[in-house]
Amino acid sequence: MLAAVDPQPVSPDGSAEEPRNLTQHVYERLIEILILGELRPGDVITERKMAERLNASRTPVREALGRLEAEGLVYKQASRGVTVSPFSAEKFIEILNIRQLLEGEAARLAAGNIETAEFAEIRRHQSELATMKDPSLADIWQADDVLHGAIAKASGNELLANMIRDLRRLTHVFNAYRTAGRKGFTAPDSAALLNALEGGDAAAAQAAMVEHIAVVKTEILDKLAGR
Repeated sequence: MLAAVDPQPVSPDGSAEEPRNLTQHVYERLIEILILGELRPGDVITERKMAERLNASRTPVREALGRLEAEGLVYKQASRGVTVSPFSAEKFIEILNIRQLLEGEAARLAAGNIETAEFAEIRRHQSELATMKDPSLADIWQADDVLHGAIAKASGNELLANMIRDLRRLTHVFNAYRTAGRKGFTAPDSAALLNALEGGDAAAAQAAMVEHIAVVKTEILDKLAGR
């Protein structure tokens, strides 16, 4: 069960956080609900009920829903309110195509800039994943997030890192919608990517990241097609 959202988060000095931070917090929780598949395409979201669920006021819920609408995850209907959007395979492909461009550039910038301790953490997660007989999508996402998060951070470009984070969330939401209950997913081999990053080879790191995401795209589309 999702944890309740504090309606009035406070900063370390005891003062209330800015409303924008509360809206961001509610937005994060709504994304989590979508990723977990607790809301499905066609489900109606009412501000009052969601505010009660998240223990927040309706204003940050309304603002967070507005952000989700701008991202195409929900849409408004005059007679029904806010509804969870359908998520097409075409949109998913568009997202992954954009991710290839952005994350390829992030890998190029990150080559040679990731700390040794972070590499150890990435490899630990990759090793644990490799020992799993039938890893779930959640298992793969967790290891993948450690890898992609470290690369985005090491790129040194905060805007780029934030864009990558948001697109990866959209990928996760799509997977929750379209691949629920499907088995047989495998994690793409990241050895070439890690070697290029660790060796500081920017061009090889960029190419390896593009290929890494291409494998993910092919894998999921094959599953959706029943292959």
